[in-house]
Formats: sequence, C-alpha cells, structure tokens
Amino acid sequence: MSGERPNLDLARAYTRAVGPTAIAVGAAIALQGLFLLPTVVAQYQPLAYGLVMMLFGTAAYARTESVMGRIAQWCVTLVFVAGGVWSLLQWVPLIWGPQHVGASGDLSLIALWLTAGPALFVPGLLAAVRPGWTPLIVVPALLSIAFAAMMGYGALYMLGLPNGAQLSSLEHAQLVGISGFSAIFLLIAVFRAVTMWRS
Repeated sequence: MSGERPNLDLARAYTRAVGPTAIAVGAAIALQGLFLLPTVVAQYQPLAYGLVMMLFGTAAYARTESVMGRIAQWCVTLVFVAGGVWSLLQWVPLIWGPQHVGASGDLSLIALWLTAGPALFVPGLLAAVRPGWTPLIVVPALLSIAFAAMMGYGALYMLGLPNGAQLSSLEHAQLVGISGFSAIFLLIAVFRAVTMWRS
C-alpha cells in the first residue's frame, strides 16, 4: 500500500529523518536555557523553545501507532491549543483594557493576536482528529520556530536588550549558541530535503 502513496511516504521518511536532529538541537538549547534562567534573557523563553523542539522532534520521529507517538501527538495538540487560547486572550485587554491606551490603538498588534489564535488551533485540532498527520504538522512548525529563533536571538545578540541593559559575556555566548543551533537545524533540514528529493 505504501507504494501507492510515494509522496506521502517520502514526506514521512523526511519527518523521521529530521526528528532526531530536532531532538538533539532542542536538548542543547534547553541546556543553554537552564544556564540563562537566573538572567534577564530568561524572559525570552530559551528553555521553553528547547523543550518544544524536543517535543516536536519526538512527534516527527515517533511512529504514530506507538505509545510514544500517541503521547507526543497529544502533547503537540495541547501545545497548539494552549498557544491558541493564550493568543486569543491577549486581544481582550488590548481592545477593552488599560493596555489599549498603551498600545495606542495598534491595530496590527490586535490583528496579530486575533490571527495567531485560530492559526494555532487548526493544527492542534488536526493532530487530535488525525493522529497520522501529526509528523507532517510539526515539521513545518519546527522550521518556522527555528527560523524565528535564529533571527530573534541573533538580533538580541547584535542589538542588545530593548531597555538598553548590558548583557554579560555568558549571555552573549548563550545567545550565539541558541541562534547557531537553530541555524544548524535549518541547514540540516534543508540538506535532508534536497538529498531525499533527488534520490
């Protein structure tokens, strides 16, 4: 039966190839996040980023019919749904609360939270309804998160904190590491995609 779905089989093979890399990179980033917990950089959630990479990498690699695959599937669903709920809750104080004045009626900010909520709900519900799709859902999410982290933590290293506070040498080193590991993951993922597509 698998021969009748070559594109789906190729996509599934790609998720299983990328999964271990995401787990390893996530573990390295989570370790760096632990070192950053006592610092001001912890507010940018490097530890959470590493843990999400590990979870999504496990979901990409594990077979969906296995116990590990099922656990990873439901954890992925919870992450997406929780993110969607949190995003939707942000626009309430922006529109009606005191933050509305602080945001100066920033419609783009309100639109961001309004669109982020449903955007996170959709993959979460798909993962819950169609467990077999979970690996195909988390890999694009991994690529998006890694790219955003590479740019975001890289910018934080280059530009510093928004309030102008100085970063220590340890914080600089960890930011370089997090951005670098994210870039490495992206390079490996692209390399895997190219080689598998050509083979």
